[in-house]
Amino acid sequence: MAIFKGRYSWDGKKNDQREPIAWFPGAYDLKIVDLTEGRGGVTFLKPFLCIYTNTGAGYSISEHPEKFAKRICSDFSLHMDKVLWTEQLQKGADAFQIVTFEKCGTVGGNPFYLTRKRKPLANEINLIKKELAE
Repeated sequence: MAIFKGRYSWDGKKNDQREPIAWFPGAYDLKIVDLTEGRGGVTFLKPFLCIYTNTGAGYSISEHPEKFAKRICSDFSLHMDKVLWTEQLQKGADAFQIVTFEKCGTVGGNPFYLTRKRKPLANEINLIKKELAE
């Protein structure tokens, strides 16, 4: 079941106590899916799927997606380690990267993550394509 499907954008300004995703405006097409809905008791290690695609409008977070992921988790009440983060490299294309975040420390109560990217496994590609088709 889709939690969110649409364009997620930011203006590059600090509007609340949180730091902006980037100091420049940007926008991504975003789909967040709760994978536990209607799966007949299947337990997922990562029960949420987040697929994001650069719209070309504004700043790209592709090289440093940590702040983007943190903001998505904050806005949608998700936990970073419970989400399968997927970047669709081109809109409409079957080119994806899985982005992983490994907590590597905390400073002043703010966690920091080591970000890695990898090619998706076959089962991940099938899941991603299925969810994009819905």
